[in-house]
Amino acid sequence: MKLRWFPIVLLILVVPSVLFARWSKDTVEMKNEATGTIVFSHTNHLEALGKNCPTCHNGIFNIDVTKNPDYTMKDMENGKACGACHDGSTAFSVGDNCSVCHPTRDVKFEVPDIGPVTFSHDVHTSMFGCDECHPDLFIPGPGNKSFTMEDMAEGEACGACHDGSMAFSVEDNCDVCHQM
Repeated sequence: MKLRWFPIVLLILVVPSVLFARWSKDTVEMKNEATGTIVFSHTNHLEALGKNCPTCHNGIFNIDVTKNPDYTMKDMENGKACGACHDGSTAFSVGDNCSVCHPTRDVKFEVPDIGPVTFSHDVHTSMFGCDECHPDLFIPGPGNKSFTMEDMAEGEACGACHDGSMAFSVEDNCDVCHQM
């Protein structure tokens, strides 16, 4: 008698997970003009949360992504969106190691009459936190003002650290930054 309910119970348990697997993508890409595309992994989070989707949906985030507002880092630091869990105690803080979520890439720009310059985020983030340059010295993404070598020699932009004591001076080793 009890066995006849088994197929129904099995269908109730299996069908939703099969349907979820068909429409749910592991990664969700969130466009961010300043830092580049942020890639969120459902798999990483579901493993940490015991495959409990309602932990985030439809409370912190709506399943319909068009209904989710844009959040700033300040919003997240105040417990909104990712910051609801990434608070430094439940999970690592949104203020720690930015490159876990935000992609870093080499920044290339052209210096008139000198040639291309490549700034390596990898080299710098292996020694320093993102907040040591962003947003005080440089705005993440486009919109930064141009600095001359004279500006940098006076402590502006790269010269804030590349002063000869903290790091090599902007007036030395030109070929480190400039392809000559």
